[in-house]
Amino acid sequence: MIRELSSQLGATLWKSLRSVLLWARVSPQERKGLFPPEAHDRRVAGILSLEAEPELEEPLLTLSEVLSKPDEADPEAVGLACSRVGRWADREGHPLTAVEFYQAAALTCPADARHALQVGRAVRDRAQYSRAEAWLQRAVGLGRQARDWDTYIRAYIALGKMMRQRGTYPAARRNLLKALRRATRQGLRNVEGMALHDLFVLEDECGNEAEARKYAAGAVRAYGQGHRLLPALAHDVAYFWLQRGYYDQALPVFFQVLPRVSGTHRTVALGSLARAAGASGDEQSHDWAGSLLFEAEEGPGLAEAWVEAARGAVALERWDDARIAAGRAEALARRRGEEKVRYLAEGVLQSVDSEERARQHRQQRPHPKEADEETRELARALVSTLQASPVPR
Repeated sequence: MIRELSSQLGATLWKSLRSVLLWARVSPQERKGLFPPEAHDRRVAGILSLEAEPELEEPLLTLSEVLSKPDEADPEAVGLACSRVGRWADREGHPLTAVEFYQAAALTCPADARHALQVGRAVRDRAQYSRAEAWLQRAVGLGRQARDWDTYIRAYIALGKMMRQRGTYPAARRNLLKALRRATRQGLRNVEGMALHDLFVLEDECGNEAEARKYAAGAVRAYGQGHRLLPALAHDVAYFWLQRGYYDQALPVFFQVLPRVSGTHRTVALGSLARAAGASGDEQSHDWAGSLLFEAEEGPGLAEAWVEAARGAVALERWDDARIAAGRAEALARRRGEEKVRYLAEGVLQSVDSEERARQHRQQRPHPKEADEETRELARALVSTLQASPVPR
């Protein structure tokens, strides 16, 4: 935390975290008199001196209340304040600080499945997979006990995503089907759409085209028009077309998706756009997407995006660019333990490692396919629906 925020702010956050963790570990009956009488006033003065934005100052002031009245502080309020600080840290690019405050929220409210889910997602995105699985399984158990089916389903979806990312497809499918069955049973259309969406992606990666089409159609129906996850679904459907050579349908959708997504989704969309542009012979768009990938911070999806950019460079027969992109993908995937992506990156490197293999890859590259009317209609509908949606500021 001190390394991420080498300033007075970092020291204040660390002090606040330390106080909350001590308070959470002491039984409620023993909290009275836990801190010196003057500790609260000193902490408040330190927080106010930072002149931080309200999004951070307000939860920090809430956390300071454990110093003044430790036996009366509300665990739910403390947990919510920790979660708010974690979200601020995530937004500002301080991932380790975010994880610590998310975990503090979960320790403060040990029966709340939502906080356990938040920790699980955060450590999963930092490639701490064993730790993530433990927290996500905890969220499943807590959600079941409290009959908090929304969180229960989201935890299973998060587990499925993680297993798919690591290439363990049978486990990913089991978790996602559990999420789908519960969502259908409870009539929760939002998370039902999310489970269907991830099952579509999974079956696409496994080469089960008929199953993938079925899940994609179900996800579109479950989300409905204007859903916040529609851009992500549109991306994945366009990628489905990209893999099958429908470049003319895929590329316009990627262009519409890009300004409507952020974070990991934007990183992945850039890689997809780079590949589609390369396959379409659009060098300018391929280079533009690649330049934005160079500016992206390391995190989920970046290694995979570089694999796609490398494939676009291969389609353009730019072998040096393909080696650079695939090399970056392989190094990133190795650091993050993403074995599936590492395997794909090594495959691209091998395909351009010798001119003979490069020629073979070039000869085998599929030509653009003429899409059927159903595909063309869906592509037009996705583009027009996205164009009608506001671009987030």
